[in-house]
Amino acid sequence: MKVVTVGELVVDWIAADRSASWQDPHTFIRSLGGNSANVALGISRLGGDVRLIAKIGADLHGNYLLHYFKDIDVDTDFVFQSEQFATAQCYVLTDESGENLFFNWPRPNACHQLTEDEFDPAMLDGAFCLHATGISLTVEPRAQFIIKIIREARAAGLTVSFDAGFPTGEGELAQKLVREAMSLSDLLKVNLPELIYWLVPAMEPARLAEVLDNPGKKDNLEELKKFCREFRVKSGTKILMCTLGAYGSIVTTETFQGYAPPHSLEVVAGVGAGDAYVAAVLHKLAQEPKPINLDRIDWLPLANFANAAGALATRTISASEGLPTLAEVEELLRKAPPASPV
Repeated sequence: MKVVTVGELVVDWIAADRSASWQDPHTFIRSLGGNSANVALGISRLGGDVRLIAKIGADLHGNYLLHYFKDIDVDTDFVFQSEQFATAQCYVLTDESGENLFFNWPRPNACHQLTEDEFDPAMLDGAFCLHATGISLTVEPRAQFIIKIIREARAAGLTVSFDAGFPTGEGELAQKLVREAMSLSDLLKVNLPELIYWLVPAMEPARLAEVLDNPGKKDNLEELKKFCREFRVKSGTKILMCTLGAYGSIVTTETFQGYAPPHSLEVVAGVGAGDAYVAAVLHKLAQEPKPINLDRIDWLPLANFANAAGALATRTISASEGLPTLAEVEELLRKAPPASPV
């Protein structure tokens, strides 16, 4: 059964050297980018069946992206090319602390231009799951297309996966649409800063800083588990998966909560780890009998598998180039102990 990912397909330009200033880098590495495109590529690398829905420009950058997929098993029948708008490009800067800075150009661009009238029910043919991201709900007219296809997927009985990644400072409409998408999701993925942003826990700033600084510490982890339980209910999702970066991930359902510890690898860059995690989760769900009964999934081994995929994605400076194959994930799992609750 097929996974459908929808949203961003862009050209990434990644600074080769670490710097906190856009004035410093002279060398940039070009690669495929965009949250949904990375998830699609990640699923394909793992051996899954996937379709990507996005819009690019009818220009040299758009042609580069299409050529990238030429020998990769991703269905791009619904990757549209615009004659009016240019392909989106994302410049990525990493400072000495490992924090990433992003600059998107041009605005507007083709990536933003998916419109409601371009929705086609055939986009969901053969699919058991639709995956979208919060970043895709921040710009019109694409936001209206994204929320429409999420509603259509939900009405058709598909499993809805949503990554609540969302830049702060966005407008009220964008936040409203993200909240609706979270409530329509069966599977909701957040990272630690996003969990705090959306939950806004009532905690002393000093204590919150301590939790964020070392989420793997036992007391802090218990605090985060409580946050996850609260946010799962508040968001309206069935399954909440919270990634903690180098500290593993927490899975929370109505009847179960478990912690999957991390896989320690030397990190080159962490830009694609979250997308690799989501791709691994959806690839595993694709192996389940259909229709999927999310209440019967053994979530801890699945989260451990996704942690391994996320760790492997940090091996390269490019998010897309580091996405692992199934053999690579299985090899890492053979070398590491299985996940167990703390």
